[in-house]
Amino acid sequence: MKSLKFIPTVLACILFCGQLIAQVINIPNKSEKHFSEKYPKAANVNWKNNVTDYSASFDQDNLKHKAHYHMDGVWDYTETFLTEDKFPADVKSALTKSRYSEWKILSADLVENNKGEKMYRYELKKGIEKKYIFFDKDGKEVKSKSTI
Repeated sequence: MKSLKFIPTVLACILFCGQLIAQVINIPNKSEKHFSEKYPKAANVNWKNNVTDYSASFDQDNLKHKAHYHMDGVWDYTETFLTEDKFPADVKSALTKSRYSEWKILSADLVENNKGEKMYRYELKKGIEKKYIFFDKDGKEVKSKSTI
């Protein structure tokens, strides 16, 4: 008899969990329109609501990308995931000669933003500290950002 009382509770939990998994992400029309115009050859597009912004991960030209959009649908920036060997020689040389030359490279990306800037970004790590270092195509350090 006790097991019969338990069945409705289990069914309710299953239905509730199913609803959580099946939530639909409402992407602003402005984002979808911009994305389809800017990346008409995008394949395997996967939109995600990141609470403070939206992002679309996708493949194009045999590379992985991630486009970021503000909550109001305005495009912010796009990351193109590269390997360091795809970076310009001046950028690689600048990192080698910089104060971060001994830091471990975690990732290397090309970042294009809504101001028309294209920057090469290294994600670096030393101990528990992480840094993002941005270079222009000529190897000039443009900015850096620290995280833990």
